[in-house]
Amino acid sequence: MPNWLGDFVMTLPHLRAIKKTHPHARLTLLAEPQFKELAGAFSVADDFISLPKNTITRLLKLFEISKKSNPETQLLFTNSIRGDIEARILGASNRLGIAYPGKFRPLLTDIYQLDSQKENLGKTHQVLLWEKCLKSFHLINKLNKQPFTIKPSKKIKNRIGIIPGSSNNPIKCWPADNWCKLISDLTKWSNKTECCIYGTPNDAMTSMAISDNQNITVMDMTGKTNLIQLMDELNKCSLVIGNDTGAMHLANAIGTPTATLFGPTNPLVTRPFLKAPKIIIQPENCPPEGGTSIHYISVSEAIAKIKDLLC
Repeated sequence: MPNWLGDFVMTLPHLRAIKKTHPHARLTLLAEPQFKELAGAFSVADDFISLPKNTITRLLKLFEISKKSNPETQLLFTNSIRGDIEARILGASNRLGIAYPGKFRPLLTDIYQLDSQKENLGKTHQVLLWEKCLKSFHLINKLNKQPFTIKPSKKIKNRIGIIPGSSNNPIKCWPADNWCKLISDLTKWSNKTECCIYGTPNDAMTSMAISDNQNITVMDMTGKTNLIQLMDELNKCSLVIGNDTGAMHLANAIGTPTATLFGPTNPLVTRPFLKAPKIIIQPENCPPEGGTSIHYISVSEAIAKIKDLLC
């Protein structure tokens, strides 16, 4: 499984489809330990094996697994030589994955080779590329694009979740001053609006720059939730607004309306995918595939689009 939250969440519809197509298959996820409870909440697998971050410990664990079990097939949602070596050590007779143009994966037994023109790379969503891949391997018949049904949380009608950080790429972050103005405008529009900031400990500086502003009132939950708690919090929100981050995919996966700000990154490929209410906000005159600084999104433009989801 992928290491980033957004990529992990985008694989969930595929796992659901595999379970539906092959109900008697036993599906085990090999992933970072922080995803274990999340995988359980979405009920997409039978087993979960946590992989240590330390390379030597990780390899020893894979050797141990290979001795205890004999998997028929291993599907790699990762796209790295490290993952391919680990798959070879695990010893499944069928090792499946995607190969992008110019990328060679000799340690895999079966490859779905992407063609930059045929697949229209850069304009085709990552989820759809994997759908084609899995269909070619006869692992799925059809992808269900509806959000997942999880343990319900009590909705807080006027709560808006704010995701102002981005743990893996600072250039995806809208300026803190803009977030402050946005929150101020939202609370003026409805004095019952409650804004709550979410993020990882790495986002603390960004969140603090917003929560310390004397002109607005926000609840700062940055670094105070694990992934299950974050999912529960996002499920309570009537709307989640944020940069192109994993938390936005998590909100979309459970059906919470989302408004995602894109600048340099490509929403055609990585936007929230499932059929829950959602909008994409890009700078004026930005190409559909992105490439413009997120700083050029004005607060007034963002407010105008967000209000469509609040009405």
